Order: sequence, then C-alpha cells, then structure tokens
Amino acid sequence: MKNDTAIPFFILIALIVIALIGPKNVSKTAVNSSSSPKSAGSSAANVVMPSSLQASSIGLSAGNASYTYQPYDEYISVYNKGRDPINITGWQLKNSKNERAYDLGGTLQHFPSDSAVIGQATLFVSPQSFNILQDVVLKSGETAIITTGQVGSQLPYKIVSFKENTCSGYLEDLLEYKFTPPLTRNCPRPANEPGITSLDTECRKFIEKMASCHTPKFDTRDRDGEICYNCVDNKPLSGSCVTFIKNHFNYNSCLAYHLGDANFSGHTWRVFLGQSWEMWAQKYETIKLFDKLGRLVSERSY
Repeated sequence: MKNDTAIPFFILIALIVIALIGPKNVSKTAVNSSSSPKSAGSSAANVVMPSSLQASSIGLSAGNASYTYQPYDEYISVYNKGRDPINITGWQLKNSKNERAYDLGGTLQHFPSDSAVIGQATLFVSPQSFNILQDVVLKSGETAIITTGQVGSQLPYKIVSFKENTCSGYLEDLLEYKFTPPLTRNCPRPANEPGITSLDTECRKFIEKMASCHTPKFDTRDRDGEICYNCVDNKPLSGSCVTFIKNHFNYNSCLAYHLGDANFSGHTWRVFLGQSWEMWAQKYETIKLFDKLGRLVSERSY
C-alpha cells in the first residue's frame, strides 16, 4: 500500500513543475520562432538598398540623355533643393544596362551596368593649367551639370571640371570650345571696367557698345585683304585704346581683375566624367545616383 500511494504523489509533483515551467518555455520558443529570419535564399532575394540621408534634398534631371549619344554632349543634372550644402564628390552614377536585353546573333544577352564616379573640380579654369581641385559641394539651390565625356579641345586652356563664374562666359565665346548646355554669360560689362574714364571719347564709345564675354580680334584684314593695324574687330582705334582693350577683355584679364569679386562664383558646377562612350540609353533607361556608402540618393526613369 505504501508504494501504491507514493507513485501518484510523484506524478502530482511532476505535473505541478510542468505547469509552472512549461508555458514559459513554450512562450519563449514561440517568440524566437517568430523573430528568426527567413531562409538565406528568401532574404537575399528581397534585399533593398537603404535610401541615403540626402535623398530628400537632392533632385535628378535627365538633361538631354534621351536624345543625344555623343559623350561630349550628353549630360544630366543633379541639384540641391534642400537648405544645407551637400558634398557629392565620390558619389556614383549608374545606368540600367543590366536590366535590358540585347539581341546578339539571335541570342538575348545581358551586360553589367555602366557606372562613373563624380570627381573633384576647380573654382575656375586656370589659364596656366595650375588647376586646384576641391570637392564639389552643392549649396542650396546650386546645380551640377554632369557631362558623360569631356570637352573635345584642350587649347588654349585645359578644361577640367569647374564651377561657372563671372569670367567663364569668355570660354563660351571661344570657337575652340563647345559646352552643352552653353555656359552662362555673366561677365562684367565692358563699360564698367576701371580705367575706362581715362580713355579718349572714340575709344569709350566703342567699349560701351562691346558685348560682355567677348574676346575682340586685333589687326584684322579689311575687305581688300589689307591688314588693319590698330584695329579692334575691324574698327580703327587709337594705340592707347587698343592696348587697353587687349589688357582687359579676355579670359585671362577677367580673372586678373575680378577673381576677388564677392560675386565671382556662380551657382552651377560643370562636371566631366571623361567617359568615351554613351552612358545613357535613349529609351528604357533608369539613371541612378548613389552616395559614398552605396545608398540610393535618387533615380530617374524615362
């Protein structure tokens, strides 16, 4: 009888322990099960690159990418629509070539995306090619026009990525260069140049009619082919007038006299990626911009 009554007692103790401990273990197991990640294959298939912290402040324009193919003409634009300056140096641009199929000999092929990194730029193109590069920092309201290729001619000045300024319109005026879109012509008015009041009347009248950002031609030929000495754009002028114009109205002179002006720098950067091929397709393209950490900043499809 003693052994028979002892067995139910131990069973009762075991049931009490299970009642007290079991639910906790069951609950803990359920929590762990619900919070554990899915299989590696399922997780990898749904990876989404996080957005950059600057995503809400940066805008992206397709420029002329959908209707041109020459790398020296093709461009897009990145602009700062926020309040704080944003450094875009080291950011990466990528096309969607990998998402398009190409028919090669009756077989559809896919290729990796093309990418390019935004490099540094100078505040002005140095006439002596001593360009001091710095990070491209977009202040509020500023734009970076990003050209796929490079300016074809590197003479008379070596063109690197730069910020438009009060003198860069002289570069636009030179026949050796072709910028797309054209550089802003915002040069100082010739009539406002210091020293003009000391010139003769005929000289002053000529300068007052000169266009801004224009580099005059000297000693040109007349209709009969004769050289017109002391002439500026075929206009005979005094020797002192010709000397003054030569020393004041060209890119080098503009920098010498206006580099220190408070409003010297403009609001547009010109960035050249230096690629030798078209980067943006004419159709079914997605332009993607990533920050230094590889996070998506903005994208534009067309």
